[in-house]
Amino acid sequence: MQSQISLLIKSNIAENPFSLDTLILKTKELFNKEGVPGFLALLLSLLDEKVCANWKAMLDKALREIQEIDKRRKHYCCSEPCYHKHEKVDKKIFTSVGKITFQWSRMRCQNCSKTFIPLRSFFSLDPYQNKSNELEKIVVEVVSEQSYRRSSSHLKTIGSIPVPRNNLHRWAMDSDCDVIDPSNKSVETMIGDGTCYKQDPKTHKDNSNRGEVRIVVGVKKDGTVVPYGAWTDKTWGRIGQQIKNANHKNKRLKFKPVANLLVSDGEEKLISGLSKVAANTQRCQWHITHDLPSSLRYQDGESLEETRRTQKELASIINISIPGKDYEQVTMEDRLTLSKDIWEAEKKLDELCEHFKSKGYKKAYTYLSNAKGQIFNYLRLWMKTGIVAPKVSSMIERMMREIGRRIKKIGHGWSPEGAAKMTRIIIKRITSAKEWDEYWKNKLKIDESVEFKFLGAKLA
Repeated sequence: MQSQISLLIKSNIAENPFSLDTLILKTKELFNKEGVPGFLALLLSLLDEKVCANWKAMLDKALREIQEIDKRRKHYCCSEPCYHKHEKVDKKIFTSVGKITFQWSRMRCQNCSKTFIPLRSFFSLDPYQNKSNELEKIVVEVVSEQSYRRSSSHLKTIGSIPVPRNNLHRWAMDSDCDVIDPSNKSVETMIGDGTCYKQDPKTHKDNSNRGEVRIVVGVKKDGTVVPYGAWTDKTWGRIGQQIKNANHKNKRLKFKPVANLLVSDGEEKLISGLSKVAANTQRCQWHITHDLPSSLRYQDGESLEETRRTQKELASIINISIPGKDYEQVTMEDRLTLSKDIWEAEKKLDELCEHFKSKGYKKAYTYLSNAKGQIFNYLRLWMKTGIVAPKVSSMIERMMREIGRRIKKIGHGWSPEGAAKMTRIIIKRITSAKEWDEYWKNKLKIDESVEFKFLGAKLA
């Protein structure tokens, strides 16, 4: 499409000279009043004429192309279509440059009376779509960082995009950018965690405002973090079964765990639900020492000073590091030394458990007894395979902070669907930035097929 767009400038330089400031302010007034939205609306009107003309000239080819673009409809017309322009229809679309108002043509078949809009099919727009995909990307990224109310004000003030708050919420909830496929994601380490949020009591059968979102991610050999998903309506058991079903395509074959090691904070239901997709389990060592006071001090009644001393003792017992050498360079003597360190540490843990039992600290005894068998599995995995697995869940702490900030501190009264969707958006943006950009690149279909140049200006 090659067309020229003229800019009308009315002024008589000889009789009424004007200042540079007048020219600047008049130019600013034009682009503030009409500006890019008006320019884009004019382009769409020109393109509508071109598409309709091309439609009538190359009917059969255009029909095949449109049917390829829009597969939701099996056919557009009868076997012998004969189209002509039926009417002009007003259309409004929100974009990142403002709201565009223009008219596009509706075509009608004289034989079967079916009507459709060629320009809508040319752009592959949904029948009632009132926003551009590039604006949807901006909206989703903005609302994932701040509240809907503040996002509406931010877009209006900074980006000159006046979009009501309700529209932002509806567009974010209707977007499919949060879809995460849990299949074909074999990883070295799987990490599961959960966090609470304040939900709308009306959405819960018990009228409770306490909701929980459950998150599962994986860590590959190269340290890349990949997401499995986020759920608010499923238990850990169902989450584990969903991941297993997604990665167990052939039911005739024995299921192979998708992860060598599962790292968790020790929640029993989490370990029970996700252990079906992981070969081994590892308790986060930071949580072991950090969570000890909840049972030792607050439930068993130990003093603050003695609790802190026990915390330091427990931290020193479990502090065993993987040798700094490459796996191939580690000698048999080094491995025997490491095995001895593990054995001695587990012996000290047994002694600490017996100490809790002798003093009647039932909660602390139960807590440490359940944890001690899963503290050094990352070392055993390394000695067996050479795979370096994390001993703490700190790799996802930044992600958990962002999720907590958005759904705890900023947003309240969430629906379960809204909290899960917002969590998945944050997960994808943080853990899969390339995949996130690739998704929008494919959806926006940006290429070099359009080129604009300033050819000049002429004063009348």
